[in-house]
Amino acid sequence: MRYLVLLYDNEAAAPEYGTPEWDADLAGYAAFDELAGDAVVGGEALHGSATARTVRHDGTSVRVTDGPFAETTEVLGGFYVLEAPTLDDVIELARRIPVVTQGAIEIRPLAQWIDPPTDSPAPEGTTRYLATMHGPETAADTPNSAEWDAAIDAHQAFGEIAGDAIVGGGAVHPTSTATTIRMRDGELIVTDGPFCEATQIVGGFYLLRSTDDSVMELASAIPVNDGGAVEVRPVLELD
Repeated sequence: MRYLVLLYDNEAAAPEYGTPEWDADLAGYAAFDELAGDAVVGGEALHGSATARTVRHDGTSVRVTDGPFAETTEVLGGFYVLEAPTLDDVIELARRIPVVTQGAIEIRPLAQWIDPPTDSPAPEGTTRYLATMHGPETAADTPNSAEWDAAIDAHQAFGEIAGDAIVGGGAVHPTSTATTIRMRDGELIVTDGPFCEATQIVGGFYLLRSTDDSVMELASAIPVNDGGAVEVRPVLELD
């Protein structure tokens, strides 16, 4: 089973790029990657929330605004996709991710996952972006429902529009399947439910490769429910 592992942290307390603290943080993630090995199916780090732009859907109105979907102290800083036999196995892995000691980790089983291409060269002038879908849950978030099937059709239509601009993505099971973990004073705290409030949840995501000028046009075409939104953040390339 594959799981989406969302990493939330207090952005104000995060180390600055290029500092010894940053290097130590990066080394911690490298150690986790080595420990987890083949269980790591995918994952990315993100630039800060100040780089975010959001597409908001309200009936027939679609607005693009600067800034993240929601203003919170602890923001999404990156994600992993982990593969393991059970949720307990994923929790045992995720507890070793450095952010768990000062932030929080949300774990959601994936209903679908688009594997990133391994041999496709990046077109010149393009950047990778994470586009996360947000909004209240509906029947369309339950796999195998009629509403889910209709949503799949809408996303397939988006895929035809976006083409090779889609370089990864995933859909998650409903928030009733979510688990949130934190480590405080050496004690692992495991709670049922998502990290975010119901109106702020991540309901799925795409990894897009595009130019800065056109990525928001792509994001505006991602199907979400009325009242929902798509937040776009550039991927932090660490290689």
